[in-house]
Amino acid sequence: MEFSDILEMLKYVVPSLVTLGGVYLIVTTFIGDENERRKMELNKTLVFEQRKVALPLRLQAYERIIVFLERIHPFSLLSRVYQPNMLVTEFQLELIKTIRIEFEYNLSQQIYINSDSWQMIATAKEETIKVINLFASKMPDDADGSELSKAIFSYYMETRQEIPVQVAINFVKDDVKSLF
Repeated sequence: MEFSDILEMLKYVVPSLVTLGGVYLIVTTFIGDENERRKMELNKTLVFEQRKVALPLRLQAYERIIVFLERIHPFSLLSRVYQPNMLVTEFQLELIKTIRIEFEYNLSQQIYINSDSWQMIATAKEETIKVINLFASKMPDDADGSELSKAIFSYYMETRQEIPVQVAINFVKDDVKSLF
């Protein structure tokens, strides 16, 4: 085979190889782009499906937390827990026990709730316990539990002090509105 024959063959082979390489790059890029587009489309579908499932769960969690907050609201808690002839210390312990049981029952809801809302909920719980302890400590041990109720009611009514539980309820409601 002579050099001229080799050059003649190269005249046809090199352009064919260049064309083949170009086609290969174009097809590879197209397939890669198409796969990327399909992945994005699948991810959008998955995100949509997850939201379809997660949103009702989150709303249920917020509903349960609102019920919890309403149950530990001092005005409803004091009247619900009080038993006739309870002494202040018994009443105080029962109030705190009730709050803690309610809180522990709803601990799992923090998975679905915004962390700022959860912090407000925990703070409302602690502040409610603090108020109960504060007023109970100011009373004689042999006082009737109803005196503790009156003292706490009076404190909130006369001072127009914001009730931490109500602040948390309003915060959680605003948080739920942000979901839509």
